Amino acid sequence: MVLHDFIYKWDGKSAEGEKPVSWWPGSYHVKIIRLGTDSEGISYLVPFAVILKNARINPTMNTSLKNYIHNFAEKISRAYSLDMEKTLWVELDDTIEVTRIHPDSKLTQATLYTIPWRPIRPNELELIEPYLSDM
Repeated sequence: MVLHDFIYKWDGKSAEGEKPVSWWPGSYHVKIIRLGTDSEGISYLVPFAVILKNARINPTMNTSLKNYIHNFAEKISRAYSLDMEKTLWVELDDTIEVTRIHPDSKLTQATLYTIPWRPIRPNELELIEPYLSDM
């Protein structure tokens, strides 16, 4: 089920002391999908998927989220009440790649993340394929 479908834009500037998604402007088409709902005795490990595709609204907004997904995920998770670690982050480009974001042990005061991008698996593709047609 599609929960949200929108274009997310950022200008690459810091607002109110908050770090931007990236220091370069960008825009992405974003779909937030509910993959499953917990019920009696069944709890989904990954109940949500966020499908991302570069919107390329203008030539200067061509930033990829691959290296900035943790900044983007923090903002989207906070705004839409998602558990960042229990969400499948899917980027559509020439290929479809996915990641799950995991915080690393605290080495500094800032939270660092492990972000292993990989090709989408057939079972994951089967789950999200109905939502890809209008991306």
